[in-house]
Amino acid sequence: MLPTLSVPQFVTKLPSTGEEIKFRPFLVKEEKILLFALEDGEKETIIRAVIDLLKNCILNEINIEELPTFDIEYLFMKVRAKSVGEEIEMVLSHGQSSECDAKTKYVFNIDEIDVEGSVREGKIELQDNIGIKLKYPSYQKDKNSNKDADSLFQMIKENIEYVYDSENIYDDFTEEEITSWIENLNNDQFDKILDFFVNGPSLRHMIEWDCPSCNKKDFAVVEGLKDFFMLA
Repeated sequence: MLPTLSVPQFVTKLPSTGEEIKFRPFLVKEEKILLFALEDGEKETIIRAVIDLLKNCILNEINIEELPTFDIEYLFMKVRAKSVGEEIEMVLSHGQSSECDAKTKYVFNIDEIDVEGSVREGKIELQDNIGIKLKYPSYQKDKNSNKDADSLFQMIKENIEYVYDSENIYDDFTEEEITSWIENLNNDQFDKILDFFVNGPSLRHMIEWDCPSCNKKDFAVVEGLKDFFMLA
């Protein structure tokens, strides 16, 4: 039998709860998952690859698929950094509005990426003694990348934990019941719910650089699982 190689372990904290998370770097078998997904390029394939990788590399007993999207993205970047290095050499170019077509080499440090925005409890009072408890979307419940009104409405419904009043908590309702309930909210009440999702935590990083050719200052924003996956 061939000797078993030891694998280092690292620790980070889950942005949504502060829970200590132990993880190991990904191995060749997990890197193959990433390469196959990179070749495919489809969002669903990328999401599945990242979740499968984290299931293997996260050593805690947690349900990866139910974690908020920003937790998934954060953990993925931490695992990536300890697997193949914190620094990535990128080649940056101006946007389409620029006449300069120069390319700029830029060294990007993954450890500079962090979750922006504060994590909120999700309990929102809509009027006296009546409110709603929301949770942040997971990739499991955010598979539709469309941002139209129907998709947004569906996303809200899927991330309601319960409705409450001064006497009861209501967590056993049909889709028809919760749809009707939301449709009867006024604009201010609905905006409070929408704000929880629109202004929720996100993993993003702005890269700024000075072009050595035209001396123009430019920037690019890295955010979302597909961007982070491409950095892998």
